[in-house]
Amino acid sequence: MSANVAWRMPAWRNLVWFGVVASVIAWALAWSTGQSAAVVMVFIALASVLFAYKAAVGMRIALVGLMVAGMAMFLASVYFMFWVLLPGQQASAFDLVALSVLPMVASAVLLVGAFAGYRHATAS
Repeated sequence: MSANVAWRMPAWRNLVWFGVVASVIAWALAWSTGQSAAVVMVFIALASVLFAYKAAVGMRIALVGLMVAGMAMFLASVYFMFWVLLPGQQASAFDLVALSVLPMVASAVLLVGAFAGYRHATAS
């Protein structure tokens, strides 16, 4: 048995791409469910696709852009969670999952991959 945990962890590029694709899908679902300002987050998620292409080759500034985009999407999902949970709102469990939980999980995976990638990328 190997005591090295790093061998059991997926590669940071896989985490980044999973987070990017999941973020685009999650924010598109949030926009179609809520019909609100989530369209801005859809544009940020689409911008993270460009950052991910550049980050895959080890560009550190693109990884910083992924971190900023991931943090913006994470904070927006927290905001939407509070908005859905306000008293007097007619929201279902699907609204909670679509507007906050899925984007939050996707952005958390994106952030983990971006932080790990920044640590592994060489300074250029």
